[in-house]
Amino acid sequence: MTKPAKDLHCDVAVVGAGVVGLAAVAGLALAGHQVTLVRREPAPPSRGSDPAWDERVYAVSPASRTLLEALGAWQLLDNSRVAPVYDMRVYSESELHFGAYEAGIEALAWIIEQDNIAQALEQVVQDSGSVTQVVAEVASVDLATDFYSASLVLDSGDQLQARLLVAADGADSPLRTMAGIGFEEQVYPQRALVARLATDHGHRDCAYQWFGAHGILALLPLPPAGPGADEGRCSVVWSAPTALAEELAQATPEEFAQRVQAACDGALGTMTALGPVLGFPLRRRSAASLLAPRLVLVGDAGHLVHPLAGQGLNLGLGDVADLVAALKCEGAPDGDDPGRKLRLLRYQRSRALPIAAMGTTTGALQQLFDPATTAALGGLAGPFVAVRELGWRALARAPMLKRLLIARAIG
Repeated sequence: MTKPAKDLHCDVAVVGAGVVGLAAVAGLALAGHQVTLVRREPAPPSRGSDPAWDERVYAVSPASRTLLEALGAWQLLDNSRVAPVYDMRVYSESELHFGAYEAGIEALAWIIEQDNIAQALEQVVQDSGSVTQVVAEVASVDLATDFYSASLVLDSGDQLQARLLVAADGADSPLRTMAGIGFEEQVYPQRALVARLATDHGHRDCAYQWFGAHGILALLPLPPAGPGADEGRCSVVWSAPTALAEELAQATPEEFAQRVQAACDGALGTMTALGPVLGFPLRRRSAASLLAPRLVLVGDAGHLVHPLAGQGLNLGLGDVADLVAALKCEGAPDGDDPGRKLRLLRYQRSRALPIAAMGTTTGALQQLFDPATTAALGGLAGPFVAVRELGWRALARAPMLKRLLIARAIG
């Protein structure tokens, strides 16, 4: 027997239950809105006391930590699986060093598994008294019929009316497509390879990054395997030129570990694989707008950037923080309606500079150190590299400029 369709109503409907979507639900509920979370799958079971390691890790900035603390999620993390980053060393022909101490901050970032953050946010959402969860996919969206609300038709046949829709459904966002929002995309001539490695030498809470003909290789510190463990552990993110990436993708995990060890000249000693090697294409994407009538985009639905700075999640959590702030307009003439255009425009304006700055910076660095760039210059490649390295060394000797760069990256 088919169940009759239902009409559901809420202040805000968030579509997508990734980290950014869950943070949006938690933040908007904390701000006093009745929120409905539309998710494709039910909430996953608890990770248990000793869960398998999640290969997907994030470099969480101080600003993102502040948001997670305000939501009550940071306090629920498994701290034994969180690694602080106190220093970062970046290598080209010369070395560039960034330190938390010289910047006057506790840490540059914290390396955390995706599942660790997601489980903490799931608990916050579960404990909220103003969140309804619906397991369904969106079949269609209507943003035009009703001036005062947007309508979602779910694949269950139910219809959801909300004064504001938040699209947090990923880079290929179906909701963005249904809303008619286009995007610009740049596909990089690289693929990213991600893995976990054990190292002979400890990382000393330092992240490393190498720019060269091999692309961009990053080693991110991970917490030790247990109390008193001698070996170090790190997460590898290797953004390699396509041909090299395809070659590396055919290697066994142990062969991949040896290639990483050679590429970083044994900076952390002998390396051994701790799990599989994952790969994914690299692209930059920017939505034509973060808004449609009574709809906003957050996270990857609105923007993708190159992972070399590890800022994708932080940009998404910045979206959440600015969206919640934009909707907090006490005494405004539009009352408590979260979907009024002025509030949404306030959100879009607040995100314009951070998104553009991060996309431009990461894109420029990728092109600046892309081997294809120097190859295309022919006889000018030598002078180009010389000027690039001169600028690199000048930056290394400019503490004020480095502090400004750190402030931009963590803010």
